[in-house]
Amino acid sequence: MSGNRTQRRLRTTILLAPLTLLLAATPALAAPAAKAPPTSAPGNGPAKITGPIPSQGKPGDPAHDYVFYSTPYDLKKAGYEEEEFFMSGTATRYNPNPTVDEQKQTATPLGTTPYTTRIVVRRPVKPAMSAGVAVVDWQNVTAGHDIDTEWGTSADYYVRNGWTWVGASVQHVGVNGATTGGTAGLGLTQWSPQRYGSLDVTNGGAVLDDSQSFDIYTQIAQLLKGRGKKNPLADLGIDRVYAGGASQSGRYLGVYYNTVQPLRHVYDGFLFALSDSSLPPREGVGTKAIRVYTENDVYRGAGVPSKTAPDSDSLRTWEIAGASHVPAYSTGTDPNDFRTTLGAIQSREFGEQAPFACANPGPSQVESWTVFHAAYDALDKWVSRGIAPRRAAPLALINPGPPADLARDSLGLAQGGIRLPDVEVPTGLNDGINSPANLDNPLSSFCVLYGTHRDFDTEQLHSLYYSTADYRQQVADVVQRLETQHFLLPEDGRTLINQAAKRKLF
Repeated sequence: MSGNRTQRRLRTTILLAPLTLLLAATPALAAPAAKAPPTSAPGNGPAKITGPIPSQGKPGDPAHDYVFYSTPYDLKKAGYEEEEFFMSGTATRYNPNPTVDEQKQTATPLGTTPYTTRIVVRRPVKPAMSAGVAVVDWQNVTAGHDIDTEWGTSADYYVRNGWTWVGASVQHVGVNGATTGGTAGLGLTQWSPQRYGSLDVTNGGAVLDDSQSFDIYTQIAQLLKGRGKKNPLADLGIDRVYAGGASQSGRYLGVYYNTVQPLRHVYDGFLFALSDSSLPPREGVGTKAIRVYTENDVYRGAGVPSKTAPDSDSLRTWEIAGASHVPAYSTGTDPNDFRTTLGAIQSREFGEQAPFACANPGPSQVESWTVFHAAYDALDKWVSRGIAPRRAAPLALINPGPPADLARDSLGLAQGGIRLPDVEVPTGLNDGINSPANLDNPLSSFCVLYGTHRDFDTEQLHSLYYSTADYRQQVADVVQRLETQHFLLPEDGRTLINQAAKRKLF
């Protein structure tokens, strides 16, 4: 064998020598241009859609030629893929800040504006694996850039059920970037001018009030439900599309629900997450909606009478005791954890940030993602099968504030609400209260969203549990009760039981 290899090397050398001389005498040939992604008229929603847009680097590459906030979730193993598309068209503009009275009626068009933006699609590779359900995540831009909050809490739920997730970049801060303040200059077009320079939702700076955002969001749902031959997502067979968004995005979804949904009726259900500043969904719309609040949201004002509404034939409100607006899992440092949307993933895109200086240790460690899984599951059963979600006891308020005065037990834990094992079988204090220790880093103002976590000492633990086995059994009992109440799914209940099994108290 070694002789044959030597002969092959010699023959290769002989052949290469004249070829080298020929190349030296020939003008250099330009590298073939990269094939442009196809553009088509999808027939529903936007006028044009281009993509999938190829990535020339892996996530974290300093050239930034990849999908912003590309997920570290092992999509290939799950039979999923991540694709990015650019979409463009004309958006009808609507008032983004209607008064209370204006939200009691449908929106009035304010004119139109051209736009080009992007959507990120995480979908089953094989259309046969699609459940025909999609969630359109109104990207949160509070930090000055897109954050896919719904994927960060519920990706594992979507994947195990064959749902498609769509990240919607509809606000000018996420696309074009903020121009002032500590979060300025972080938009898509600034993060990667090469990849995203063609995007614009401001009509060249003429529209900065996000009045375009509602109709772009409508067109995304229309695209997903479209069956045109030139629609790159038609093979998924989407027939139910849910609107999802957290915090400021939830506030926009509240305006959308009250004023635009009655005009378009393209969304089949709404999940408002942590949207403490939104008015209640109005009864006359009729589309099924679930609001999920943490203790932190209620503490900061979500429980005031003007922002509350009773459960009805179209509305449920769930409140999670001990949980915080920004949960601990979202700030983690593991770059392979898809939930670290405000931790490792954010650091990958922008570098390590200066730490926040909060008055209390935090965030809360309550595993609130489990309740969001249950909420999406309940919403889908409500829409598709007419099975109404369980009504949840609210958090016990002494005074709605803000800040709210919540009824608490001797350990400082809030009473009422949905009580996950971290609160009902506690090994530490988790609550919704925190504040900046100082503002040396102006972004420490976000500490108000963090809540608090403090581990109990050994003496406190001994006063609560006979043994580690006692603790684990109590966790199992709570999990079983929550599953029976449909506030916790069995798959997630097993996760919480396994976590307790790894914890040794004494």
